[in-house]
Amino acid sequence: MSQQRKPIFGFLWPEQPSGPVDGAFRQVRRSRVTGRGPWRVAALSVLSVVTVAVLGTAVMSALSTGASVAALVGAALGASCLFLTMRGWVVGTYVTDAGLSVERTWRRVSVGWPEVEAVVEDAARTPWLGLPVPVPGSRCVAVLADGSRLATHVYTTSPDLWLRPEAYDMARLRLERWQAS
Repeated sequence: MSQQRKPIFGFLWPEQPSGPVDGAFRQVRRSRVTGRGPWRVAALSVLSVVTVAVLGTAVMSALSTGASVAALVGAALGASCLFLTMRGWVVGTYVTDAGLSVERTWRRVSVGWPEVEAVVEDAARTPWLGLPVPVPGSRCVAVLADGSRLATHVYTTSPDLWLRPEAYDMARLRLERWQAS
């Protein structure tokens, strides 16, 4: 009973070290480059409430009427909403001492720091609040040793950084410093 209890969703907000660390410290847990911004938190909170409502309705419908086509459609819709909600909370760019990881809705791309030649800022058309609506903006891109480019979630119109230029600058600098070290 002397163990400290962990919150159920504690993986979303990992604890920081509570004391000083020595030079041999290695960052092995993935650390998010940008914190979740107010737009992402608001959208995901609404999506979470909708998901709970849809899943609750689907369960109540299935329990009251038995297995029907409407109950199966509701369950499929609820499961899809649950999957997208969970992935929405995780999407982002993460770093460790070993490398860079870009977590997208459908896949994760991880590369080691030796493979990253540089982190550059590109003026490009970026998605507006993560939606497929391209608008002018700036984005941090990791240039890999083979010449390919890996787009990160550090861009001016990101739901984590939108309308907060100082947060974009801090995230860009943080990513560049991780690559340099």
